[in-house]
Amino acid sequence: MNTPFYVFMKLLPKCAVSRAFGWFTRLNLPVISQVAKNWFASYYKLDMEESEFPLEHYKNIGELFIRHLKPGKRPIEDSFVVSPVDGVLSQFGPVENMIQAKGKSYSLEALLRNKELAEKFAGGVFGTIYLAPFNYHRIHSPVAGKVVSASYCPGTLWPVNKGSVERVEGLFCINERLITHLDCGDGAEMLLVKVGATNVGRIAVEYEPSLLTNAGKLPKDKPRLDWTPDREIHMERGQEIARFEMGSTVVLIANKVLKERCPDLFSAKISCAVRMGERL
Repeated sequence: MNTPFYVFMKLLPKCAVSRAFGWFTRLNLPVISQVAKNWFASYYKLDMEESEFPLEHYKNIGELFIRHLKPGKRPIEDSFVVSPVDGVLSQFGPVENMIQAKGKSYSLEALLRNKELAEKFAGGVFGTIYLAPFNYHRIHSPVAGKVVSASYCPGTLWPVNKGSVERVEGLFCINERLITHLDCGDGAEMLLVKVGATNVGRIAVEYEPSLLTNAGKLPKDKPRLDWTPDREIHMERGQEIARFEMGSTVVLIANKVLKERCPDLFSAKISCAVRMGERL
């Protein structure tokens, strides 16, 4: 049965509303921006002891949301794969059976909108990490390796909360997303799929400023926009690679070689809170 909220969200122009909300969060309005920022920090109980600067340093919600942490707050463990974000590892399993929520599944090909790339990752494993509003929202490389390519998949911006994940079919495949393909060496590869969500929904990557989602700059008339670097871009494990400007969810895809190298990948952390830099 569809709830009133579900019907409302289905009819809402989610991308436009999210851009408008994002615009508001980046405004520097006397009093209003400060009140909104302080309310956000209080309501979501942000741990400002970890933050690079105290609360009063940030001019608005937008700056606060993408705050850096103090050096050393997220040590990088000695593991081939580490968590790229703070969040909860909600699902994991073989890529042939990707679970969104109980009773709802989706395919890797639909997530990537790329049959050839999906076939390349056959036999691999996936893990889904959900970020709550109070989490640190910068994204770091889960592995050491080079950036092979990136893909932008236009879409809508449903919320990615429990209610939406359990109700909306193929949620991660219809929401806007940005995918980074990483080569870890010796045949091991990983995909870092960053999924946007309602309210701002913007995703930025450190290696290419033009790849900024939900900002009205990337084309939406094709199912996918592919980008390849014109120079070698190497990422160290734990190096900042992207950020969410509100939202959302990260889906990690390890290919068969990486799965064999790390046979227990994701399994020990299922349903657990993880922190950026922790062993996965």
